[in-house]
Amino acid sequence: MKKKTIWGGIMALFILQACENKTPEPTGNDSFVKNEVTFTSDIDDAAASRAYGASWEKGDRIGVYMLANGGDNILESNVPYATRAGDGNFVGDGGVIRFPEDEGQSVDFVAYYPYSAGMTGLAYSVDVTDQSKQEDIDLMVSNNLTGRTPESLHTGNNLQFSHVLSQLSVNLKSADNGSLEGLKITVLGTKTKASLNLKDKSLSAPEGEADVAAYINKEYTQAEAILVPQTLSAPLKLKLEINGKSKEVDTEITTLAPGTKYICNLSISNAGGSVTIDPEAKYVKWTETPVITESLLAQSNLKYITHYTDKNYSNASWGKVRNYSMLYDTNLKMAYWVAYPLNSWFMTNADGHSPDDNGRTNDWDYDPNLSEAEQPTLFKAGTGFTSQDYNRGHQIPSADRLRTYETNAQTFYFTNMTPQLSTGFNGTVWGDLEKAVRGWCSGTDTLYVVTGAMPTEGDGEIEYASDNDGKRVAVPKYYFKALARKVQGTFQTLAFKLDHRAYTSTNDWRNCSLSVNELEEITGFTFFPQIDERLKDNASVW
Repeated sequence: MKKKTIWGGIMALFILQACENKTPEPTGNDSFVKNEVTFTSDIDDAAASRAYGASWEKGDRIGVYMLANGGDNILESNVPYATRAGDGNFVGDGGVIRFPEDEGQSVDFVAYYPYSAGMTGLAYSVDVTDQSKQEDIDLMVSNNLTGRTPESLHTGNNLQFSHVLSQLSVNLKSADNGSLEGLKITVLGTKTKASLNLKDKSLSAPEGEADVAAYINKEYTQAEAILVPQTLSAPLKLKLEINGKSKEVDTEITTLAPGTKYICNLSISNAGGSVTIDPEAKYVKWTETPVITESLLAQSNLKYITHYTDKNYSNASWGKVRNYSMLYDTNLKMAYWVAYPLNSWFMTNADGHSPDDNGRTNDWDYDPNLSEAEQPTLFKAGTGFTSQDYNRGHQIPSADRLRTYETNAQTFYFTNMTPQLSTGFNGTVWGDLEKAVRGWCSGTDTLYVVTGAMPTEGDGEIEYASDNDGKRVAVPKYYFKALARKVQGTFQTLAFKLDHRAYTSTNDWRNCSLSVNELEEITGFTFFPQIDERLKDNASVW
C-alpha cells in the first residue's frame, strides 16, 4: 500500500476463490463452491484518525482468520489474500476460506493488514522502530463479522477495518524560502513495541523506549511517524537536524490514542548558526482554516476573526454553526483570506428573509469584532470607494450564505470587502468562478473554501483606494481560491489565482487553475494542513 493509503479511504474488498480459472466441482458435490466466503470491506473514515486519498497497490496482502463463533478456536489461520490488480478485489494468494461443511455452525472472521507469513495465532507483534517503510508497520484490523453462516453471507457482509496505532504528521514549511533538503526529524523517547490481540484489538502495555526517525517525503514538506498508542509522561518532543544544526521542539501531545492522527505544523528557518522554529499558534480551527503561526498572531495588526451563525448544530453541545473565519490586517484594512464551509444548507433560504430576488440583505455595516477605525467605511451606494473603478467586492459571496438574515448580513461586513475592479472582474470573471464553486458542492457533503487577496506580488509595492471617509484601503494585486472536497472517502483539491485586472471573457478563470501546493508556494500560507501533501497536487478544473 502506498504510504498515502496507510490511513484510509473507503474501498471495496472482495475475497474470491483462489483460482479464477478453476474447474467447477462436479454436480452433487458443490458444497465447496456454495460455502466459499466472500466479503466487502471499508476502512474507518474518521477525519482525525487517518490521512486521505487511499488506494490499494498491486500485490497488497491481508491475512484472514476464521474462528468458531464466540470462542478462540481457529478454524482457518492466517490465510493470505492479495489484490492482484490493485483495484481492491482480493483473491486467495496461496489458500482460500470456505465455511465448515456443518451448515449449522456459525463462525467469526478476523482480518488484518499488512500480511505477515510468520503469524500462527492471534497475537500480532508491533514494532515501529523502523519507519523507512511505513506500509510495513501500519496495522489495521477488522473483527466486526461475528456469528456468520453461509446464509448470512448471501445478504452481504462488510469487514470494517480500523487503525490500531497512532500517526504523527508534521507539515513542514521554510520560513525564509531556504531549502530544507537534508532535514531529519526524530521523535524522542517513546515506547516502540507492543503485542496486539487481533480478535479484540487490545494492545499490551507498550515497552522498548527508543528514539524514532520519522519518514520525510522527498519534497521535505511532510514528516510522518506511526507510533504505539501510549500515555506520555511529558509532551511529545521532536528533534530537528539540518546542516549540522539541531533544535528540539515540544508539541502539545501528551497522549497517543489508537487510530488517531496528530498534526503539527512547523515553519523552519536554518539561516545563520541555528535552526529557528515558528510553531503553529493556538486558535480555533476547522478543516478549512489555513495554518496561523505564532509569529503571525504576534503582529498587532493581524487579527484572526470568526463569525458564527444564529443556528445551533444538531448536537447542542457543539454550539453555534460557524459562518466564516478570516485573517485580517488592520493596517491594510483587508483580509488576506476568508475560510468557510459550503454546502446546500448554507445556500438555502430557510426563513424568507430576502429583501430582493437574490437573497441579499444588502446590510452593509462595520464588523462588530473590530473598531470602526480599524476597517473601511463603505456605506455609500455604488462603488463604496472614491474611485469609480472599484466595487465593494465580497470575499465570501452573499450567495454562499442565504440561510438566515444574520448569516447573509455577516457577508456584508466591511472586513469582508476589498476594492475590486467593477469592469471585467467583479461581476464577470470572478462572479462566474463563484458560481462554479457553488456548483462543485454537488456530490459532496461539504466543500471547504479559502478565498483570499494579496496586496503585493514580489515587488513590495501596494496600491491604495480611499473609502467613504478617506481612509486608505489596499487594492489586491491578485485574488485566489483554495478548494477541498471529499468524494467517495478521498479528498480532492484545486486552486485558482486570478490577477486583479479586466478579463475579456467570464470563462477566463478556467485558465487560472493551479494546485493547492503551488498556491501555497506563491502566498506563503499552508492550506488544508490535515490533508496529505500528495493530494494537493491537482491543477485540473473539476
